[in-house]
Amino acid sequence: MSREVLSFIIVPPFEQRAAVAAAKERLENYLSLRFPGYDFKVGPFAPVGNDEGYCVLPIMNFVGDDGKSYMCEQPARWLLQDIANACQAFDLSGRRSYAA
Repeated sequence: MSREVLSFIIVPPFEQRAAVAAAKERLENYLSLRFPGYDFKVGPFAPVGNDEGYCVLPIMNFVGDDGKSYMCEQPARWLLQDIANACQAFDLSGRRSYAA
């Protein structure tokens, strides 16, 4: 049983944690509009990855119809990078019109 990753947790750079927390819902909506069919949640502000960029964590497991846990197919690196780039381009202050 194989399945594509559909959900991601976004962990922002540590230094931007307050600004991201204030814009959490807007960022999640922005990403959902940029990447239809995927679900995004801004995660806890833990030191993950490097301190300068967003970390995109795919939710890799799912429960099948038989009640057993399975692993999703690993997402393409270009998709993870595209999501990270979209996070970086997001206007946390809400001043640019495309920032939602």
